[in-house]
Amino acid sequence: MSAVDIRALAKNNDSYEAQPPHNMRFSEFPNSKAIMILTCMDPRSNPYEFWKLPFGPGIIRNAGGRATGDALRSMRVLSIIMANGHNTLGAVAVVHHTDCGLYHGPNFSDEFIKGKLAERVPELAKEVEKMELGSFADVEASVLEDMAIIKNDPYLPKDLDVLGYVHDTATGKTREVFRSE
Repeated sequence: MSAVDIRALAKNNDSYEAQPPHNMRFSEFPNSKAIMILTCMDPRSNPYEFWKLPFGPGIIRNAGGRATGDALRSMRVLSIIMANGHNTLGAVAVVHHTDCGLYHGPNFSDEFIKGKLAERVPELAKEVEKMELGSFADVEASVLEDMAIIKNDPYLPKDLDVLGYVHDTATGKTREVFRSE
């Protein structure tokens, strides 16, 4: 896609009219614990579709659905501002998926991606080497890793429920991944 394609998509907004609950003011959000879903930005793995989500859960999407610094920042903020500071974040679901671009081993490993970034900007090669990009060899293990990162974050509520799932892009089905306590 190019800028021309994006402008054509944005033109669709000319006929858009927000309808309830999408035009609800932030101050009108329900006074209940929030739910957040951390998932991949891959359009094949869309929780609005595979879980038939109603309006409400916050969704963080990034490459691989990883518990990165910015994903944690969003969770921390929501845990404070939900219901205008009267409630908090109650549960997070980590959803990774099969056939993920970050799951294809050496072809798209952190080392491969870092090499390509360093080629693109050789003067920043030292900065590139420090990057954590989140590739993984085992989708279930990556879910468990991100669940642990979230559960152990000192800034999130201590009673936060953290669940994990793997979404199969071939079938559309999800299955829960359990961590040992």
